[in-house]
Formats: sequence, structure tokens, C-alpha cells
Amino acid sequence: MTTTQRVLAVLATACLLAAGGTAAHASAPASVPATAFGQAGPLSATEVGPLAETLISQGRPATASSVETASFPASNAVDGSATTRWASLEGVDPQWITVDLGAGATVSRVLLNWEAAYASKYKVQISVDGTTWTTLKDETAGNGGTDDITGLSGTGRYLRVHGTARGTTYGYSLYELQVFGSTGGGTPTPTPTPTPTTPTDETVVTSISQLQSAINSSDPGDTIVLKNGSYSVSTAVSLGSSASGSSSAPVTIKAETVGGVTLTGASSFTFSSVHDIIIQGFTFTQSTTIDVGSSSKAVDFVRNEFAFSDAAEHNLIVRSDDSEIAYNWFHGKDSLGVYLGIEGPGSDTVAKNSHIHHNYFSDHNFTGTNGGESIRLGTSPKALSSGGAIVEYNLFENANGDPEAISVKSSGHTIRYNTIRDSKGGIVLRHGNNNKVLSNYITGGNNGIRIYGNDHVIMNNYVADLTEVTGSNGAGITVGSGTLRDHFVGESSESRKKYDAPDRVRIGLNTLVNNASGIVGETQRTVVPLNVTIVDNIIQGSAGVLADVPLMQDFYWRGNILWGSAANGNIPTVGYTRVNPQLAQDSAGVWKIGSSSPAVNAAFMTDHGTWVTDDIEGRQRSGTYDVGAHEVTSNAATRAPLTTPNVGPAAP
Repeated sequence: MTTTQRVLAVLATACLLAAGGTAAHASAPASVPATAFGQAGPLSATEVGPLAETLISQGRPATASSVETASFPASNAVDGSATTRWASLEGVDPQWITVDLGAGATVSRVLLNWEAAYASKYKVQISVDGTTWTTLKDETAGNGGTDDITGLSGTGRYLRVHGTARGTTYGYSLYELQVFGSTGGGTPTPTPTPTPTTPTDETVVTSISQLQSAINSSDPGDTIVLKNGSYSVSTAVSLGSSASGSSSAPVTIKAETVGGVTLTGASSFTFSSVHDIIIQGFTFTQSTTIDVGSSSKAVDFVRNEFAFSDAAEHNLIVRSDDSEIAYNWFHGKDSLGVYLGIEGPGSDTVAKNSHIHHNYFSDHNFTGTNGGESIRLGTSPKALSSGGAIVEYNLFENANGDPEAISVKSSGHTIRYNTIRDSKGGIVLRHGNNNKVLSNYITGGNNGIRIYGNDHVIMNNYVADLTEVTGSNGAGITVGSGTLRDHFVGESSESRKKYDAPDRVRIGLNTLVNNASGIVGETQRTVVPLNVTIVDNIIQGSAGVLADVPLMQDFYWRGNILWGSAANGNIPTVGYTRVNPQLAQDSAGVWKIGSSSPAVNAAFMTDHGTWVTDDIEGRQRSGTYDVGAHEVTSNAATRAPLTTPNVGPAAP
């Protein structure tokens, strides 16, 4: 079955659910597991230790101070799925989520799996009556990811996570709130539902002209629903300042059911000075680019299908700050151009705070050598502009339009938790500084991670089974060389296009297996990379070389494990141990260490926790870290390689 056929099957399931009176996003397709990745069911005592005998929160009633939209209820945080989440209103402090554990519950451990919108300050509290609260944990320096809070001792009925300071400009969002301990039973009665803070006015329209009229007269919090069907758009629907919502009450423009409305014609929507708008559930087939200008802000695209004509150079260009691109499907492009480009105002500034997550990018087949990226963050002139984008939980399959599936051409972004499978494209830091590439899977394609620019962090990634083809070296990680040292403000446009040799780059805790080569450098440019730290990686293979950087200068290699019949390369002897890491494949085909591996508790560096506190599966690391992307621990996995049911319009 092709990727297109697989997603069509998932979308068909969602539409059937919608036809039966249930919103398409409310129920997961049958193929989506109900439990967290890597977890077969509720955790056992042997998995979590003697202080946390039972998972007592899963499936219990949960309430929250607010929800961002109806797609993110409090119940999502206790449903056992690592792909659904609770999200509060954006930009509002404080916020809370409460779970009713039943009368007489005793709590010994709480595990919080944060989405990108995490709490930098929060309290974990317990209460007998839902009114008077006792604080079990007061966190004042939260950094997101997974918080595993052990050694607690509290008795009550209600467990609350009370966020008092956001770590981002968004709200608060938890994939899972897991509470461990014992329960005394009791009939579950939810705490009183808070008064809704989001207006629920809804207008249903049946034509494009009615849609435009409803938008023109909309107020913050309104929802405008276009009935299912195919609509020819002769003149693009215009969204201007009068159509704006607010951060706590956006205007939502949506299809009656996800995938139920197809818009045909040259264009669909245009945007000018509009803010806090959600475009949801449409199938776009147009022949021109959707371009969200920099005069707008917080324009979100959620659960749409982008099936553009090849006449469109690009599918979606976002120049606006604070935009969310989530649960969309981009596919079927055979011409020059990108699926999704994040740009910004003017020639040298990139848009700020983009959040790109749970999208499916597939079947991109441009046959040229350059210019067919799936995601492009910035352009060469914007190299020194810092955008703070978070690109996470996206799946790329057959992303063959360019050697760069994710092309980073600006600064200050985080690329994490993505899966790139069977694709020509990899993750390339082409321009810019201070980018983080964390806990991504790249398998079965032609390009891994390639690096230019300064002060990057490349950690916890898994790259396997890459092959070399024309234009792609098949290496797990490539440390680039340069035609210049450091871009600078005021340089010419021609200079800005050149390759900046990598300086002050950290490459650690990665697992590279069975690739055409392991960690390599380049020779086609002459400016050497400087001050590069390559530590505590597992590099195993039978082809090419395992670790070879011809223009190596001022490199620090330590703690790496090399194995296989491939040549070592020019890695200094102080930088590695040649020993079998005892990798074995799990049910998803991922090569991982086991408890007897010499990689366990063997990391040379002790400061990895500055950058990552968990492993690629979301398992908390502790003590001396294990070498490579995986940590051997009894903690539950909360992440795994993504598959089509986890992403796109019909994902839970």
C-alpha cells in the first residue's frame, strides 16, 4: 500500500466517524494504539519501582482551567496515548489540570510528558475535597520534555498540576499526566467543570459568498462552518483585520468535517493584517501559493490536506509570527518549490515562534537537484535572524524533492522528535546558528544530518540504513566545510549564500547504524570547522568509514563506540573504543542496546544533561548516561518512530 493509499484509508475512517455524528478528531482510527508508544498497557510494579505500584490516573475523570480548542480536552492527558494532549488557552497564567483519582488515593510518583508548551514553574498538588490543596512538588526551573517526579507522599482524591509560569509564548500542554500509587476506590466524581472561557458562537454557511460575509462580520471566539462539498473559488476569500480573534478566543474557519470540503480554483484564502485565526479541515487543490503575510499574526492551519496543482511554486508560505501548522497532510508535489516555507518580514528577518507539528509530508518527487524541500525555515538572507521555531512530531516519507527534507536557513530553531523514512532528504543546517537537532529518526534514505554554521547541538538522534546515491553521501552525520568563516551583518547577498564552516558544534549521544558512512567531513570547500565536540556516539557499519573528517582541526573526540567491518577513519585513538555495543532490533526495527551492552553507564561526558535529560524514546536518563541514543531503564517509553496513524488530519 502506498503512503497515499494509507492516509486515504485513515481519512476515510475519520469521515465515517464524522458521518455518524462524532467529530472526526474525537476518535482515533482503529489502527492507532490506545496506549503510549512502547507501552503495552498500564505499568507494572516491576517497571516503575516499589514506590509506585500502580498507574492510577489512566482513564479517570479530568478537568482543566481552560482548553485551547475542543480538540485538546483535559481527558487527553489521561488516555494513555502519547499522541493526544491537553492544551490550555495560549498566553494566560496561571492554568491547571486536575484528575479525580477516587477517594483515598495515595500518590508516590507523577510523570509529566510535556508538549512544546511546557511550564517553567508549576506545583504538583493533592486535595481531599478539590478546594484545599497540599503541595507535593514545587518546580521553579522546568525545562519541558519529561518530568519524572518520584519519592512523593500524599493522600487525597484530586491530583492537580498547577502551572504558574509558561516556558514559551504558548499555553500549557501535556501529552500525558501519569499518577502512580494506590487507590482506595470510591465513585469517580469529576471536580466542577470551570466556566468556559471560549465563546461558542457558530455560523453554518453553504457557499463561498456566505463564507466571506460571515468572516466579514465575525467576532472573537466565532466559529464559521462551511458545509461539506466541493466549492469553486473564483475570487479568494479575504481575511483582514476585521476578521481577527484574540489569543484566548480565536476565529475558527472550518470544514463541516475534516476533509469534507474541497476548494477548487486558482486560490482559496488571502491574509492581510489578520490575527488569531484558525483554518481547519479543508482540502486545498489550488494552483497558486497560500501566502500568509508578515502583517498578520497567529494564523494557524490545522488538519488540512494540501494537494496543490504543480502549477503552484510553493504550497504554504508563512511570514507571520506565532503561527501553528499542525496535523496537516502535504503530498503529491512533482515541481520546483517547497511544501512549507517559514519566512518573515523583509529580506533578512525570519518569522518568530512557528510551531510545526504532527504533519505528514509525503510523495515529494521533484527531480531537480535543489529547491524541493519539504520544510524550509528561512532563506539565505535570513541566516542571522533567530526565529525560535519548534518542528516536532512530523513524519516524512518519500520526501525526494531535495537532499534537504528539513532545510534550516536561519537561527535559533529546535528540530526534534521527527521521523524521516525512505527519503532522499535529511536534516540540513544550511545557514544560521544556535539550532538544536534532538531525538529524530532518519531511516532507509540517502541523507542524514548535515551541518554548517555555529553553536549547534546534535544529540539523541538515530540514523540507520542510509545508502549513497548521486548527490547524497549516505552518511549518518556530515560536518561541513566552508567557503567562509562566519556570516556577518552587512555582508553582500552573494557572501550570505556561501557555506559557513561549523564552529562550536556538539555532536553527542547519537546512534548511527548501517549507513554508507558514519560521521564524515567534506573536502570540496577549504575553510575548516573548528571546536567541534563529538562524544558518546555509537557508530556501527560495514561500509565506508565510521569516523573520518579530512579537514579536522580543533576537534574533541571522546567516548565513542565503534563497531563493524568498516574502517575507523581518522578518528584519534583517544576518541573511541572498538567494542561490540550488542545492538538488537526491537519490534519497530530500531537497533538498540540492551542491559548487558558495554554502552550502559559508559558516557565519557558528564554534562549531557545541559542539553538533554531523556533519551530518544522519552525515557528519563539518570546517573552516568548510556552511550548512544537509547538509555536502558525501566521507565516507560513515550516516543517511537512515527507512522501514518500518528500524523495528519485524521490523527488523534
